[in-house]
Amino acid sequence: MKKIAYIEDSIVPQLFTTAIEAYKFSHSSRGAKGIDGLETFGLLWGYSVPAKGTLPAKVVATMTTVETSAVRHNEWVAPNFDALRNKRDFLEHYWPNIELVGTYHSHPYKNLSEVNDCQGWRASESDNDFWPYFHEQVAPDQPLLTHLIVTVANLEKTGWAIPDRLRGSERSKGYVLSAKNTKLWLRSYASSLIEHNDGKEYQYSDDMELEIPALERRFL
Repeated sequence: MKKIAYIEDSIVPQLFTTAIEAYKFSHSSRGAKGIDGLETFGLLWGYSVPAKGTLPAKVVATMTTVETSAVRHNEWVAPNFDALRNKRDFLEHYWPNIELVGTYHSHPYKNLSEVNDCQGWRASESDNDFWPYFHEQVAPDQPLLTHLIVTVANLEKTGWAIPDRLRGSERSKGYVLSAKNTKLWLRSYASSLIEHNDGKEYQYSDDMELEIPALERRFL
């Protein structure tokens, strides 16, 4: 059964700007040399709608938070699971109208050629393993989560390109756009809770479609 992630316009700025900030600007503590080109990690909040008849299951993201306690690196990011659980408990207690519905993290690359060579907008093997583990550890009662990858790379020439869909079989699962000297990709994935007679299982899947209805209007 098809799954759809709807991303509300209000959270798109933070998805992009947190990825760009970690990528382009130096991060350091006092007295330490700054590092740029980092990955970043955050959580998606909103609500879920289960599948009904022929209608697909939906995840609607209305808010996002960035994990400032995550350990960031040029090739990976490691969130603090105690902080994740604490944030989930805090928000869902005081804001019962929302729930944890997914994650996002960035993939930084030096340039467009590097992204194209390794199809850097796609999930890595470690991503595929991480998402079910995250699901089990942080949101074990959620039937469905969406996971977004925000890929960012420098462009050699300044230019603008309104958001377009990814090509081929990935068309319904992501977007690509250019903004000044930066190129950005958004790609969606899912993890699901599967209940068996003898227990529960958490599975990664590549069948989550992505819809951001207001995105193109922002870049016209």
